[in-house]
Amino acid sequence: MIATLLLAVPTPSPSPSDVTIDGTPLGSPGFLGFVFTFALAVAAVFLFLSLTKQMRVVDRRAKAQELEDERRDAEEQAPVRPDPGAVETGAAGPDLDVSPRQTGPDDGPEPDDRPGTGR
Repeated sequence: MIATLLLAVPTPSPSPSDVTIDGTPLGSPGFLGFVFTFALAVAAVFLFLSLTKQMRVVDRRAKAQELEDERRDAEEQAPVRPDPGAVETGAAGPDLDVSPRQTGPDDGPEPDDRPGTGR
């Protein structure tokens, strides 16, 4: 049965056709097409290198900012240590001696208070 099927199948053979393929300039981009494609590829490579450089800069800045944020958070969470020279005065606060003559923030030193006057 298989033998009869194999004999019934026609054998393929190349048939001559009237179609001819010309190498016309309209079917090929030519030298100018090569130049433009090459220039586009070179531009893409330089663009990729520039993008890589910029991404490295952004990554460095992000890491520096992260370290700065961690340092700032650590400072905010650190307990406040009292000044070793400070004296505990209690709830009432320190006793202040107020002189009868008080100067405001805009007043300059009195003529007798200038350094080097010897008075």
